[in-house]
Amino acid sequence: MQISVTFRQIEPSEALKSYVTERLNKFKRYLDGPVEAHVVLGLEKFRHSADVTIDSNGKIIKGHDENVDMYAAIDLVMDKIDMQLKKLRERLRDVKGDRSRVTPPVEAAEDGPGLPPVRRKRVEVPSLQLADALETMQSGNDNVLVFTNVANGSLGILCRRQDGSFVLLEPDLG
Repeated sequence: MQISVTFRQIEPSEALKSYVTERLNKFKRYLDGPVEAHVVLGLEKFRHSADVTIDSNGKIIKGHDENVDMYAAIDLVMDKIDMQLKKLRERLRDVKGDRSRVTPPVEAAEDGPGLPPVRRKRVEVPSLQLADALETMQSGNDNVLVFTNVANGSLGILCRRQDGSFVLLEPDLG
């Protein structure tokens, strides 16, 4: 991360520069690629101001704040930048989707020769009563529902047959 600190109408201080650098280095976890940060610290009458501009792979994040104390102004602007980076990260995750939950297809060599690759998908297993599970299946388009049966605590697999009827599978896990 390349950081430049500019002082306007204020005496340059190594303590302020190191404080800003320390606070900006905490944002590395949110940013990828080459990052440039430009900080302008200024004094106007009794107001201390801090302006921060971060450029990370073309994404520009800006923040400005004023306070009677310079360190407080820096803290406030860094909090604003932190919130912007978290929102940007969430937005990117929503666009790309959460790919960490679906595992990639398993290679055919692992299953043996001549077998097609198998796609695995992790699913959440809700605790439902059989009536609720049937209602969920009727309202949705899924052909299979895996759930924990509340009545007996066992695993239940509800399947929709081609004729529209349902089959409840209760595997013996013992």
